[in-house]
Amino acid sequence: MSNSSRLRLNAMTPGDLEGSTIGPVAHHVDGERIGAFIEATGDRPERWTDNAPPGYAAALLFSVAGVLLNDERIRPHLATLIHVDQQFTFHGPIEKGATIEMTGTVERVRERGGAFFVTFVATGTSNGEVVLDSRSTFLMSDQAATESANDRSEPSADERGPNGVAADRHPLEIGRVFATPKSASRADLIRYAAVTRDFNPLHWDHDTARAAGLDGVVAHGLLMLSWLAQQASAFTAAPAPLAVIKVRFRSALGPAAAARVEAIVRDIAPDGQDARVSLRVIASETDAVTGSAVLSHRGVTPRPTPPSNDSKKTST
Repeated sequence: MSNSSRLRLNAMTPGDLEGSTIGPVAHHVDGERIGAFIEATGDRPERWTDNAPPGYAAALLFSVAGVLLNDERIRPHLATLIHVDQQFTFHGPIEKGATIEMTGTVERVRERGGAFFVTFVATGTSNGEVVLDSRSTFLMSDQAATESANDRSEPSADERGPNGVAADRHPLEIGRVFATPKSASRADLIRYAAVTRDFNPLHWDHDTARAAGLDGVVAHGLLMLSWLAQQASAFTAAPAPLAVIKVRFRSALGPAAAARVEAIVRDIAPDGQDARVSLRVIASETDAVTGSAVLSHRGVTPRPTPPSNDSKKTST
């Protein structure tokens, strides 16, 4: 049999992977990894001493998703690769010192005009208990994007725009907008890639990004999800502050570009234990990421209610 015949027999599309499983892959959540993640994402280290931030779920996801996205059997169909949307569901905190077994499955593949929409689900367990569920949609195609007409010069390695930290605690007020400026340097993108193992060259190689139709290198979508998770987590002191976070990636954000990360409480459960928050990352007045989160106050010891003035008068 000729080499060309073997290649034809071995050729696969993403659709051929439907139902396939990756893992389990063991991921140890050690303090060094948590610290590196906090540094790369600009989070509060004092908040995450016993647990990892919710955004750390990206590192768990890529322990199995990275295998799928680097599968040589579908390499021709990765000429265009877009992370369309992402949902993480948390069943408890991501504890420091835990070993989490991640298993991923290609749940469904839909083809539209030669493009493949791949639904990839992943579950993380620790000591037999489910800690994390993940659902991702990836767009894959063997058609490369048209090269962008704009060739943006890359900023220096450490250049950032305004870069703030979400408040230690937001009051749980319906309708109030809480916003924090965020920006990532090219060095931040490398640090983030190292801690999550998401080494897609779109995030560090200018020529690859240009060939993919972008003006230059872009920030990881899951880095922006981490910024949103930080903003949402500030509403609660719970060790697992988010029950669910779900986002859609809408436009690219370049390194050193200025972004605004917003959260708005939409409603609060009658028992006060859960609340729904809408989320946005905005750059140049355009939505880069939109989404929502369900907050959890479970596991938080209520603060004692101070006595009213009337009660003080009575006691005297």
